[in-house]
Amino acid sequence: MIFNRTTEYAFRIMSFLASDKEKLHNTSDIFDALHIPFRYLRKQMTVLTKTGLVVSIQGKYGGYMLAKKEKDITLWDIVIAMHDKLFETNCFFGYEKCALSQHCMMHSRWAGVKEMIENILKTTTLEDFKKENMHDLIKMSDQ
Repeated sequence: MIFNRTTEYAFRIMSFLASDKEKLHNTSDIFDALHIPFRYLRKQMTVLTKTGLVVSIQGKYGGYMLAKKEKDITLWDIVIAMHDKLFETNCFFGYEKCALSQHCMMHSRWAGVKEMIENILKTTTLEDFKKENMHDLIKMSDQ
């Protein structure tokens, strides 16, 4: 995909949490289902909690759950939470500004593609994943 690994994992985690939004999911359950490296998973859970997408309940019977309703969390929210650099640059080649004094040959094409992707991310929610039964596909993707 076009996203960094951190964002891809966050999509999987958030989808997994949304698959049973009433349950508190502990890190071990998430690890067993998604096979994300455990230390990396714990770091991601901290980030998702700090950004307000996930709630962490401490204690013996604690775990993680979505902080908002599925319909209120877009894929764009997750991309922003993970600080994915894909949408921070306007240059296809990754430069902060195109290397030449004029835009590079891919500038206008890439800008259009990024705009379409951004629109899809902003209008797709975790609830949409549930409607399409995407949660089960995401759980199986690394097995």
